Amino acid sequence: MTGRSCGLRRVVVLALVGAGCSTASGTQPSRPVAAASPPKDDGKSAQGGAGGTSHSAALEQLKVAPVSSKADKQHAVRVPLPDAEHWTRVRFLTLKSLVGFRYGKDHHAIFAAFVTHVDDNSVQGACNKSFEQWATPWIEAFEVELKHDPPVAFAWSAPSPPPSPGAEPPVKKISIVDVDPVHAKTATVLARESYEAAWAAYPAWGDKACLVTGVAVPARDDPQRAREVRDRFLQEVFPKIEVTGHEEPKERY
Repeated sequence: MTGRSCGLRRVVVLALVGAGCSTASGTQPSRPVAAASPPKDDGKSAQGGAGGTSHSAALEQLKVAPVSSKADKQHAVRVPLPDAEHWTRVRFLTLKSLVGFRYGKDHHAIFAAFVTHVDDNSVQGACNKSFEQWATPWIEAFEVELKHDPPVAFAWSAPSPPPSPGAEPPVKKISIVDVDPVHAKTATVLARESYEAAWAAYPAWGDKACLVTGVAVPARDDPQRAREVRDRFLQEVFPKIEVTGHEEPKERY
């Protein structure tokens, strides 16, 4: 079911923006809790939820659950997600995306994917820069502090276009994708929230289109477990995202 989540725009921006700095905030150890998937999501609008045992249990489930893939509506991208059956597709008000997912109606985690364009996506860092430029006007609307953790990089390949009749198969192009893990904090009059987040940009289609993906995990009162979930995405999700076609998908939602 595809829903519309009216409170997600700030979360998505925090998930994906990789500019700024702050001092490190204090952490507290996670309390023991049994892993548990969130209740069935009806896909309707929601503002998110509080912390407590239910949030910690959902994060623990994201730490230990098997990973399997979910696709966007156009079947252009396959995203490996822990406990995939409990992620629901959502749309973001005023922010067009290729696909968005939330983990439970209480937004225990958010994953989003966007498309940006550059002159040449084979230039190292071009896709990253295109997203940072796109995100700047959004992030300026919020009082956000970001602290960067050490970046992560991995080798990744987009599918090659089919060869012309009689031609040799094209050489598979290997790209180096950088992931930017951050601690994000808002301190506005309306909200004081912290997230463990990360984003990555891939040279996905042709020579001009980039795929940008990001995850945001609300810390609430369990920042250590939220960081552990984010770090699982660094290791088991971002490097294994699949683009399933060589042409850029046309629709945004």
